[in-house]
Amino acid sequence: MKRILLVTIMIFSGLKFGYTQSGGSPLHFAEVINLSESEIRVFINRTRQKIDEFQEFIIILTNKSESRDRRNLAEREALKLFYPGAQIETTLTLENGQEEVTTRLIKEYLYKLKILPYTKVVIEFYDIAYVTTFTKGRDGKYYGTATIFQKFTGFQGDDMVYSSVTKKEIEVILENVEDEFYGEKRWKIFLGDIKASEVKS
Repeated sequence: MKRILLVTIMIFSGLKFGYTQSGGSPLHFAEVINLSESEIRVFINRTRQKIDEFQEFIIILTNKSESRDRRNLAEREALKLFYPGAQIETTLTLENGQEEVTTRLIKEYLYKLKILPYTKVVIEFYDIAYVTTFTKGRDGKYYGTATIFQKFTGFQGDDMVYSSVTKKEIEVILENVEDEFYGEKRWKIFLGDIKASEVKS
């Protein structure tokens, strides 16, 4: 069932956790911090909220009826959700059955969405994002995956000229980072690389 997304901007400060010391010498955060199951559930819910933000920004920046300033702002805010250097890998199935794979930076992907050569673009998302549990990596970060389905429809005038449904698997990174305002480390959610595959066109 399609969901109607309200355009809201949500800011998440993350949760704060302490760390222990052994023999009077502080250990590295990546070596000592482990999230409990209840804390992971909190971050799974916050990830869904982060994905909603991303979806809402896409709707705004592809909406030809929105002002240029508002679309530019949505592009900048969407980029802030991602880990530096994040990329999107898009797989399209051609008419001859072969697959075409394209990889580009998220920054480039967002810009291309904004300048699509259609007079009208409609973006719809299906159901709530499915988010896997987080697994701790050797680098101390936690990793998960969020899966969403997106319907894209492009128009020229009143005529629909292109429509597709795409599955997007979005890497989610949970990292303990220094909060400049509070002067301490806090958990923060970032979106990472995306794998997009067309499931219907």
